[in-house]
Amino acid sequence: MKKILTTCTALLFITLAVVGQSTFDQSTSLKAATDFLASLTPAQKTVANLPFTDTSRLKWSNLPLEQVYRQGIQMKDLDDAQRVILHSLLRSVLSQQGYQKFLFIIQYDQGILERLSKVNSPIAKRYGNQNYWFSIFGTPGKDKVWAWKFEGHHISLNLTYSPKGVTCTPMFVGINPALTTSGPYAGHHLMFEENDFGNQLFNDLNAAMQKKARIGPHPVDADVMTQTGKEPHLKDKKGVLYTEMTLKQQRLVEGIARAWVENLTPALAQEKMKRILAAKEKIVFTWQGSNNTNELHYYSIKTDSFIIEFSNRDGGIYHYHTLWRDLSEDFLSK
Repeated sequence: MKKILTTCTALLFITLAVVGQSTFDQSTSLKAATDFLASLTPAQKTVANLPFTDTSRLKWSNLPLEQVYRQGIQMKDLDDAQRVILHSLLRSVLSQQGYQKFLFIIQYDQGILERLSKVNSPIAKRYGNQNYWFSIFGTPGKDKVWAWKFEGHHISLNLTYSPKGVTCTPMFVGINPALTTSGPYAGHHLMFEENDFGNQLFNDLNAAMQKKARIGPHPVDADVMTQTGKEPHLKDKKGVLYTEMTLKQQRLVEGIARAWVENLTPALAQEKMKRILAAKEKIVFTWQGSNNTNELHYYSIKTDSFIIEFSNRDGGIYHYHTLWRDLSEDFLSK
């Protein structure tokens, strides 16, 4: 017992050191999480409510069913009332922009299931709006450290709460296709800002700066590169510095950051944007691949403490993978 208390005390100390004083009101999240746990049957709670120390809290994946095993409770195993509560928890940290974006991603995944099912594809069952999982780690409380994870194909949300604030990374957001070209949703283009801002920035650089930004080719199956948070590229200084850019280019860098950060509620977005701008003079912009809007390309903005990545993986179908990591806050584990 003494060892457990010592570990918890150390964890709380790390928590308070990492997260600055927050203005975000956690009470809505806390109520939703508490109500959700109260709605579960004992069997459901065993699956959905895990110890804060469970190793699955520190793992994330955007892969669909069958390609990765996930802890937590699956959406198909929740009743309507439980789903309503879960969505209130999502909205407690997401802006309208962010919430609607994630709803569309889930809806698009259902579209993949339906298209593949029509041709009797053996991988159809990997997809669909029921193949998302949710977990609460620890016991939600105003003076406690606890977390939740909502995850499935093209989504990984990881929120961690402490008396000092909330951390929101890793955050993976993906979509396929981002641009719908047929059917009742023809013309819908999700995450166009994330793509456009990067392209505008690269194309606004002069030839010498473009050469400096390029860090290599972009293979057809290339993905976001920061899986563990310990990859060598995070320490690589190659690219174009924020301080080398024109004012217009610097505003595009800030626009890139806002496109991700503003998926969060205004209070959280303001906090996280402040952290990014505090180190803006150290931001480096990198690029791979073509500079045409829907051909293979990848870009990142990063410092030693954070990275935002965007990958257009499959030219011609608008398949986007994106990732935001705050390496000093991820999972509240650093």
